[in-house]
Amino acid sequence: MKKIALSALALLVLSGCSSTNEQQQIKELTQRITNLETNQRLLASSVKQSNLVSMPETIAFSDGIALGDPKAPLALVEFTDIQCPYCAKFQTNTFPDFKKKYIDTGMVYYVARELPLISIHPQAVPAAVALRCTAEQNIDTYEPMKEALFAIGSKLTPDSYAQEAEKLMLDGDKFATCMSDNKQLKSVNASYKYAASVGLNSTPAFVIGKNTGLEIRDFKVMKGALTLENLDEAVALFSEK
Repeated sequence: MKKIALSALALLVLSGCSSTNEQQQIKELTQRITNLETNQRLLASSVKQSNLVSMPETIAFSDGIALGDPKAPLALVEFTDIQCPYCAKFQTNTFPDFKKKYIDTGMVYYVARELPLISIHPQAVPAAVALRCTAEQNIDTYEPMKEALFAIGSKLTPDSYAQEAEKLMLDGDKFATCMSDNKQLKSVNASYKYAASVGLNSTPAFVIGKNTGLEIRDFKVMKGALTLENLDEAVALFSEK
């Protein structure tokens, strides 16, 4: 698992020929990202100074990308980084069977949130934004996009997202607008801040517990590339309560 060390610029680059207006938009977007990263550094510093190690009583998931029945008795929140190899291992080896067994049957409500480790994964932020833009346009293409980006992994480039969006037959203009807009970038940054504020600093990190509709109570934190057996045990534990 990878540890967070905040540095490096998470830059979203608009591909293709650029007009003067487009260059100005890129400049403004770059400045917004720089400002958001300044806030990340301040947050990391305050967390370190306060030696935050305790977890809150609940874990919120209202701003994540959700799959399954929102009224399921249990909820699982995954904090992930698209360029994290352990996250990719979980997505490939465990998630399909977990989805079939628990999400599709209404037992577990799954919510994906972002924890981009930007100092070691330079495309983690734009990849996270791309996933949100995909879900915004068509939630059914979210998992295929996620699988595609995980497969590319360390070889992701600023051009990868539009290329994969085209393969999924998403509206290219809407996707490009979403990628350059501040809305989804702010959501990704908020997810990162939230994870740090509750003491999560590695990926993948999972929180499973009782679903209240907007948050998880009586939860358990699990880390690493979990197997289906790991999750079977966790579900069984909460089902007995």
